Amino acid sequence: MTHSPEALRPGSAVHVHVHLAVAGSFPLRACDLLFADDRLHIVEHAYLTPLFGLARGRLPDAGDRARERYREDGPAGLFELAERTHVVHYESIERVRTYDSRLARPKLAVDMSNGPPYGYRIHAPVDVEALSAALESLGDRRGFAVESRSGVGYSPGNSVRRFLAGR
Repeated sequence: MTHSPEALRPGSAVHVHVHLAVAGSFPLRACDLLFADDRLHIVEHAYLTPLFGLARGRLPDAGDRARERYREDGPAGLFELAERTHVVHYESIERVRTYDSRLARPKLAVDMSNGPPYGYRIHAPVDVEALSAALESLGDRRGFAVESRSGVGYSPGNSVRRFLAGR
């Protein structure tokens, strides 16, 4: 589900925060994923092109801006930065996959019951094992599976499906 920026419900807590993830379809979209009490919020806060965004170092700048806003204002700060927000209810998540690879940045994929997955490369430093454990704990409480895999996690078919769905 895609929405204009939608904040967390009052009293809702963020259980897992994935900072500076990047969706690989064009334009590249820098985002933070907030796994809250009752749903996942994917807050896209910067759009980048490979030549003018990545090559000129704008991704770290976008990450710094988002981290500062989160530190100062919590999730509300990220929502204020948002270009677009996806709200995903846990009942529609089939599973979350994490990938750890020596060849590529860590990846997180959210497989949906209906439709293509959401897929992101994580550009911030992350302990993938700890991230997977936190997601497993949340998944046990919210009804979705979590799989930890090694490898790159690239699927050309899923990439095309995500691109066509704007994910």
